[in-house]
Amino acid sequence: MILTPQSQLLERNISLFNTGSWAFINPSDAYFFDGIKSKHITVLHQYFDVFAECARVIPTVSFDSRDITNTGFEVTQKVSNHTHIFAPFVTLSKSHTDVMVFLPKAKTHFQMLLRMAAGMVGEGGRIHVVGENKGGIKSAAKLMQQYGPTQKVDSARHCSLITVLVESDHLAFDPADWVDFNSYSVDGCTWDVASMPGVFSYQELDTGTELLLEKLSTTLSGDVLDFACGAGVIASYVMLKYPHLKLHLTDVSALAVYCSALTLAKNNLTATLYAADGLHGFTKKVQHILTNPPFHTGIKTDYTITKRFISDAKNLLTSQGSMQMVANRFLPYPGLLAEHFQTVYTTAQTSQFSVYQATF
Repeated sequence: MILTPQSQLLERNISLFNTGSWAFINPSDAYFFDGIKSKHITVLHQYFDVFAECARVIPTVSFDSRDITNTGFEVTQKVSNHTHIFAPFVTLSKSHTDVMVFLPKAKTHFQMLLRMAAGMVGEGGRIHVVGENKGGIKSAAKLMQQYGPTQKVDSARHCSLITVLVESDHLAFDPADWVDFNSYSVDGCTWDVASMPGVFSYQELDTGTELLLEKLSTTLSGDVLDFACGAGVIASYVMLKYPHLKLHLTDVSALAVYCSALTLAKNNLTATLYAADGLHGFTKKVQHILTNPPFHTGIKTDYTITKRFISDAKNLLTSQGSMQMVANRFLPYPGLLAEHFQTVYTTAQTSQFSVYQATF
């Protein structure tokens, strides 16, 4: 059991949790909670990997996109005194005295989480933020000041813990305040995409994704998986261009699953959505996989997600299947693909991105 640096800092301040009604947002690992087993707490997970570690029984969850409306979705699992919620957001009002937010990578995402936490605690409540120093905790403290006076509680393990005392009441979180729709056009196809802070390529069409769509194979058939689907950009485009295909979308992020559902609905499309840690628990055989995979975990470059994905993908594809991937040119993906696929082509390349097609 290895605690992340953020959790190690909280462990140093374990007495902080002796009083009050606590909620946590996006913990960096599942193991810190073992130290506060007797405490009744609520944990909001926007990322399925840590949620699954905490819940201990759920490898993946699937949704019909039509079942996810503007009000979002929740998957709840009780573990002893702890209630773990996998959801894009919660709309709780004055439900807790204290909320601990683990600092996310994007500033806009953090602003949204702060607003959510302010609605949860109300006037006189406290919002605590823990994060790595090189992850922007100093600028985070400035953003917290809009809610009240801040105090640096502790600093260790290259992390800091900061608390703000909320000076006034705030309404419950309203997701409509944070959802935008943007219109994109590629190869004569125009469609709308939902966008929220914390979802890949917020409010813009990623250049790599655009290149993948421009160079997409025209011989796709059957079931197609959009891995790390983000806001559903790839899947919705493919369904509009090739309505005979059946799309499946998967992502680790609840915000991504939510935005994908909104994107599909906006374009009068339907598909199956999966929340999963990589391809773990995904058993559906598909003819094709399309992806712009992540190469970051938090602020660190991390190839392990894509390495594992490439290894697992070969077991999901049919014998005549293919995978099309776009990635930054500097990433070592051609060699990784060649370890598992007989043929690997570079179908397009710019100064920044490469598009690869891999087949058996």
